[in-house]
Amino acid sequence: MLLVPLFVAATVIDVQWPMILACPRVSAPNATKGTGVVIGVKDGFAYLLTASHVAPYDGVEVAFTSRAEYPRVAWVERAAVVARWPDPDLALARFPVGKHAVSVLPLAPAWERPKSFPVPAATVGIGGRDASTVLTDTIRAKEFVTREGKQPAFFWQTVTPPESGRSGGPLLDTRGRVIGIAIAARGGSGYYAHHDEILAALKRDGYGFLVPGR
Repeated sequence: MLLVPLFVAATVIDVQWPMILACPRVSAPNATKGTGVVIGVKDGFAYLLTASHVAPYDGVEVAFTSRAEYPRVAWVERAAVVARWPDPDLALARFPVGKHAVSVLPLAPAWERPKSFPVPAATVGIGGRDASTVLTDTIRAKEFVTREGKQPAFFWQTVTPPESGRSGGPLLDTRGRVIGIAIAARGGSGYYAHHDEILAALKRDGYGFLVPGR
C-alpha cells in the first residue's frame, strides 16, 4: 500500500478511506479524548482497541465519520470496555454493529511484524479534530521501557511524537495492518504499544479470535 499525503485537491485519497473510517474518536467523561481502531467483528459486535488512559471507565463513546460527512461526525455509538491492560496502556471495547457498515483494520500476523529498522509506517488519529487523519512516520526501534509505577513493556519508538488526541490510534505497517497503539510522546519521539504486547494481551484474556493465525 502506498502511503501518500492525506489531501490532494481537497479530496481524501481513496486508499486511506478504510484507515479513516475504522478509527473513530473515543471519549469518556473526565478522560483524555483520543482515538481507537476497530480490529475485528464477530457475532454482531465490533471490537475496538485503544489506550487505557483514553478509556478508563466501563463505557466510552465512539464517534465515526463517513465518506459523505467527513470530516464531521456521522454516527455515535456507546461501547462497553471489556478488557483493560494498564501495562502497556491498552483497552478493548465492544459495541453492536447494528445497521452500520463498520470498517476494520486487522492486526498484522505475528510473523510479519517489522524486524529491522528504520522501517516506514503510518499513524491514524483525530488530533484536535472530530475525524481521523493519516500521517506517514518511521519506526526507529523496538524498545523495552520502564515507566514509574508500571510494569516494563515493549514499545515501538517512532520519529514523530503523536499529538494530543491521537492517543489510542493505530500504528500501521505498509499494508495497512495494525502493529501498535499510540501511548505517549517522550524525548521528541512517539511511543506505541508493541505488536507483541497487543497479541499477548488479547490471547491471555480470551480474545484470541482477534489475532490472525496461520
